[in-house]
Amino acid sequence: MSSSILFANQFGQVDKTTFGEAIRGLSIKHKYCQAKISLYGGQVLNWQPQGHRAVLWLSESSEFASGKAIRGGIPLCWPWFGPYQDGGNHGFARQQVWQLDSIDVDKDAVTVILSWYGEKVHPLWPAACELRQELVLGKEFKQTLYMKNAGDAELEYSGALHSYFCVSAPENVGIEALNTAEFDDKLTGEKGNKSLLPHCRGPLDRVYHYDKAVELKDDDWQRSILILPEHTRQWVVWNPGTATAEKMPDIHRGGEHEFVCVEAANSQWQKLPPGRWVTMGQTIKVIKH
Repeated sequence: MSSSILFANQFGQVDKTTFGEAIRGLSIKHKYCQAKISLYGGQVLNWQPQGHRAVLWLSESSEFASGKAIRGGIPLCWPWFGPYQDGGNHGFARQQVWQLDSIDVDKDAVTVILSWYGEKVHPLWPAACELRQELVLGKEFKQTLYMKNAGDAELEYSGALHSYFCVSAPENVGIEALNTAEFDDKLTGEKGNKSLLPHCRGPLDRVYHYDKAVELKDDDWQRSILILPEHTRQWVVWNPGTATAEKMPDIHRGGEHEFVCVEAANSQWQKLPPGRWVTMGQTIKVIKH
């Protein structure tokens, strides 16, 4: 991994860097945090506020190669979430090269603006579209995804901020706010509410219909990760479990015991009028117990 200084002042520094052989990205150092961002996928890979363990998990076996999704950090699922006809999982935004528009470093945080424009990118979604991401990295992390329909006809999209959170172990983690929320269990077909989720050990794949903040409480590490959503209607909670993870070459051996995915999502189709911008986002805070 090579690097060179892109921006520096008295508050922090942003370096150009390379992941794998040719994936360009950013390495961020600020008095309040460290972070890494891949321009391929417009994907935040790491964020670690000062005095805390890493917050985002990244697989040691991630393939940093064009045409491959990066396993870990916060992949962007857009313009569809999950499988869609014969188009594969989670859309195409996470496999596009994004442009670095601006960097601002001040006493509180590093702000990075990324953008991407495409037209006729995929047969299932041929429309012209524009994406913009504002990433604010300091004691807290704020991510806002702006989505524009650049065509003349109304479109529909679904999407998620597919966050992989580092945990001591999934069985040590609970999300109390979801215990009374309606959910769809994608593995069992169960639908309901008031289903106690005593831990997040996989295999686990649930969509919770809940649009308020959730807290990922990790008893062993004596911390909570508080996630505040913006303009999303669901939370997706996922861990593959060992049997599935062993079949996934981009999860390193035992990696499924190190993370839980808690994803701010619009898992159902949303309207996107022509010429209009819409947003979805999240703010992440770490709380010591």
